[in-house]
Amino acid sequence: MYTNGLVVKAFLLAAFALTLSSEAQQPFPTGGYQGGTHGNVKIKTWSGAVDEKWNVSGNWCPAGVPVAQDDVVIPATPSIMPEVKVQGMACKNLTIKPGAELNINPGVTLTVNGHVTIEKQ
Repeated sequence: MYTNGLVVKAFLLAAFALTLSSEAQQPFPTGGYQGGTHGNVKIKTWSGAVDEKWNVSGNWCPAGVPVAQDDVVIPATPSIMPEVKVQGMACKNLTIKPGAELNINPGVTLTVNGHVTIEKQ
């Protein structure tokens, strides 16, 4: 879980706490992602097409707020970076690309049920 106003930048090392669910302890499936899915896992990519809110469907491609079974990718290309402003947001695996940011407001938690990858430049 991430909390307490954390700002994660791909080019910045930050100290943060992560709690993995028991599901996340299972081996990661082999093979590459194809067509936006891998088995039952969907990949949601941040577009920021509407605003900065994580919980707005139109900010994601394909449209829809990520759920606990979705992998999330935050690229550096959108001009608006995501902010987690409400409780109850979750994803499976989280990848933050070089130059991208993820803001989590104070007192709010983002649950990541798998791996967090912060790619460096």
